[in-house]
Amino acid sequence: MNKKLTSLIISLIIILITGCSSNNFEIKLVTPKSFTPGQSTPIQLKILDRDGKPVKGAEVSVKLDMQGMSHGDISMKMQETGNGVYVGQAKFEMEGDYTAAIKIDYNGEKWLGEKRFSIVYNHAQ
Repeated sequence: MNKKLTSLIISLIIILITGCSSNNFEIKLVTPKSFTPGQSTPIQLKILDRDGKPVKGAEVSVKLDMQGMSHGDISMKMQETGNGVYVGQAKFEMEGDYTAAIKIDYNGEKWLGEKRFSIVYNHAQ
């Protein structure tokens, strides 16, 4: 009984590791260090495939959520600008730490991941 349970746990761990290790994309998130309230702020993703080639023609969306706050999120569909670069616009209301939940649908392959970043008010106006 104990050996069966151990084997089951090891099997589940292997399945989880292979299921979660979708390293099919390399994602680089580029955000400005500051924003101006009431104005759109560009959010950019550079997406490469496992061979390091730009991913073209993917459907990409991003949902930004302020860490530790529950006042809603900022959702945006990203527009492809070429060479694996996707851009969206966000209107930030508060400075702080954010999580970007990134969803990619590329040739029937779906990927969901997160990146974190911080942003502050632009005081040089």
